[in-house]
Amino acid sequence: MKIAALVLFAFSTLALAQVPPAALKYRADLTREAHFVFGLAAPIDYLAGQIQQESGWRPGITAWDNGRGLAQFMDPTAAWISERYQELGEPQPYNPLWAIRAMTRLDAYNAARVAADTPCDRWGAALKGYNAGLGFVLRAQKRSATPGKWFGATEKINAGQSAKNFEYSREYPRWIIFKHSPRFAQWGVGVNCSGRQT
Repeated sequence: MKIAALVLFAFSTLALAQVPPAALKYRADLTREAHFVFGLAAPIDYLAGQIQQESGWRPGITAWDNGRGLAQFMDPTAAWISERYQELGEPQPYNPLWAIRAMTRLDAYNAARVAADTPCDRWGAALKGYNAGLGFVLRAQKRSATPGKWFGATEKINAGQSAKNFEYSREYPRWIIFKHSPRFAQWGVGVNCSGRQT
């Protein structure tokens, strides 16, 4: 029994060591918002992985394309999400709590509108929609022979993006789900897509 406890402790310590220190500051807010929007089975690890991808947990960052804050909202998207979800108030992309609240709502909005055979397919399509715009995802799904299958299928259909933007936005869900989210697994795993890379 002691050996099992030591192994579990070592694994927990290793997993915690992989969590960027800056992320710990926002864990409670992200967990609360994720549970509010997605329920108790919220994929907090994916949401945390998304913030890792977007800003590396830096709330004051402005990207080359004018993405702003923790969740890298562009001004038109920030204005749209504030109008759609009026409880958010005025757009404040540099405010970490506003960014977390807006990001979780936009992810839920996208997830509710994409075709998906599995929860993994839903998250792949929804995350692409966050990065590229939902219209590109919906057009790709219309052109696909298997619209509900994202990884290894619909993700390969370019529905009008430049080659560079298409490649980045195609990889975006993969970076979040398969690269970043495992380090946040202790925060909560609502969808397990491990082993689904194709």
